[in-house]
Amino acid sequence: MSEKTNVKLIFDTDLGGDCDDTGACAVLCNLAKAGEVQLLCATYCIGNPWGGYFLRYELDYFGFSDVPVGVLWDDTFMTDAVYEKYSRPYVERMGASTEKQEDAVRLLRKTLAANGGNRDIVLCAVGPLRNIANLLKSPADDISPLDGISLVRENVSVFYTMLGYFESAEYTEWNLKMDIPSARYCVENMPVKTVFLPSEAGSHIVTGQLLQNVSDEHPVRAAYTLWNNGTCHVRSSWDLITAYCAVRQDTPLYTYRPVHVTIDENGISHPGEGDDMAILTQNAPDEEIVNALNPLML
Repeated sequence: MSEKTNVKLIFDTDLGGDCDDTGACAVLCNLAKAGEVQLLCATYCIGNPWGGYFLRYELDYFGFSDVPVGVLWDDTFMTDAVYEKYSRPYVERMGASTEKQEDAVRLLRKTLAANGGNRDIVLCAVGPLRNIANLLKSPADDISPLDGISLVRENVSVFYTMLGYFESAEYTEWNLKMDIPSARYCVENMPVKTVFLPSEAGSHIVTGQLLQNVSDEHPVRAAYTLWNNGTCHVRSSWDLITAYCAVRQDTPLYTYRPVHVTIDENGISHPGEGDDMAILTQNAPDEEIVNALNPLML
């Protein structure tokens, strides 16, 4: 990895639940190659195992075989075949490893404990918050005498999450809907500032147009093509924007709206008065954002 890195980041994803996770992973890898971020680890937050195998392969593809991957050990949470729509056929076609992977919470705890209390890690989550909630709930163990909340408080500077929908009090955003209790726990107990990329901020930003220029063995092209049943290779950009802003936190493409967010028992996101949290809001034309993201997917 480059010695110019100025952001340290942990990436948590539900890759397989949608194809934009693979785009977000590519964005992070290419920004890491440019020396803008150091990827400390990546974790996979749903129970279907194939997305974890794909995540490992994608990191290897981009040259980050040294970045460890941890997965959710829970065969009751989001295990249906729909969550392997592109990950399984691609992993099988490429002959990628399907060995059992490390427990996500143990990897997260090890990564945080190794940071030495510097409070400079960016935690970035683009799926349901099962792993992050489990981390916060984790007790002291052989890795660290600190519980999960204390480990995060001592080592993380900010938490970026693709979560919520703030334009209507009647709609539950998908990541939130998949695990309302975990989302509520994280929002209520996260000991550092939380920055939300809401669903409405990413749905109309469509990227992937340049994937037509790369081989069909490219993991992002393969994921987008399989996700779209071969009809195209574009998708909305929720996770890409979250990852991009987590690294380029002062980007002119987005601004930060101060807020205090609560989530009710039905999974509805409620923005209120406060400045302990923030919502990312668009600050540039759609085309400018698309042009910034598209090359980072390749």
